[in-house]
Amino acid sequence: MQAWTHTKSGHPSHILKLSDVTKPSLKSPTDVLIQVSHVALHPGASIFMQLCPFIFRGTPAIPETDFSGVIVEAGEDIDPSRRLYPGSEVFGSIPVKQHLSQGSGALAQYIVIDAKHIARKPSKLSLEQASGLAVSGCTALALLDKANLKQGNSVLINGASGGIGHMVVQMAKHAVGESGRITGISSGANVRMVEDLGADKVIDYQQHIPLYQHLAECYNNPRFDCVIDAFGVQELYAHCTHYLVESKPFVSVGVAFKQYTVSSLLYSVLLMLKNNVLPSFLGGGQRPHLQVGSIVTLQGLERLAKLVEEDELIVHVETLAPWRRVLVAYDKLLSRRARGKVVVEVQGTIPD
Repeated sequence: MQAWTHTKSGHPSHILKLSDVTKPSLKSPTDVLIQVSHVALHPGASIFMQLCPFIFRGTPAIPETDFSGVIVEAGEDIDPSRRLYPGSEVFGSIPVKQHLSQGSGALAQYIVIDAKHIARKPSKLSLEQASGLAVSGCTALALLDKANLKQGNSVLINGASGGIGHMVVQMAKHAVGESGRITGISSGANVRMVEDLGADKVIDYQQHIPLYQHLAECYNNPRFDCVIDAFGVQELYAHCTHYLVESKPFVSVGVAFKQYTVSSLLYSVLLMLKNNVLPSFLGGGQRPHLQVGSIVTLQGLERLAKLVEEDELIVHVETLAPWRRVLVAYDKLLSRRARGKVVVEVQGTIPD
């Protein structure tokens, strides 16, 4: 079978190549063999690709974890109530341990994965859209769970048009109801998209530099009941006392890297430690900082599928790249200007 592979760390354009590799087979009675239809790229997998030393990785490594596809073969011990049979359309995510230690990745024509890491594709999404649900959707769920929003709350969402953020906007709108208010932050080009997803107001950050000053001037009274940062801008937390109600949470995915370098990673880690560990009198923040991780669980996958079926969640795909143009898809993802998800079609029904 074909797969995109790499044998060293680095930028995708420097290390990835299209290779012929051995088609995987079932290893346990709860495994499934899946013919991959679509793969959604996400920044976390790019961090592994560019920064994780190969002393910790299986080689050759196949990048990415999030996928949709069709079951080809199913192990005999899978719970029949889950209806995971050959021919079933599914979505899911390869667990990090398998991805790193075995070199297993989604950018391949076939994958083998334990059934607890997949769910049936909701009927209201295409395979293309469903590939983008797992990591971004479970992260959005974690942000909403930490935020603990109530009806009538006023919420600020940063990164509102991104892969995680566009799902957070939809979930938050349902949580706060008609009496609540969602304010999103995005570029001017994405304002209409964020409004269509449910935001009551969208701030174009390109028109307000520095953004935190604009927020302090315009949202000081009344202030927000919660800030959800789906991108990771440290300055927003550092100045949030001016626009976030006292004792209310600033919920974040962590501090975004400025660059994909070890030094940038270490700097972001130090800031995250400061935000989450240091008390305010030692230089920590003045508002509770709640950080979430991108952990995919079966419960999370099934919650996402239910939200889709209940018309509370859609997945926006801006970029759909053909199989042989994976590097173009990575250029879009790493530009940090993607609207919604960046997806690669594996089966090659769109022209190269």
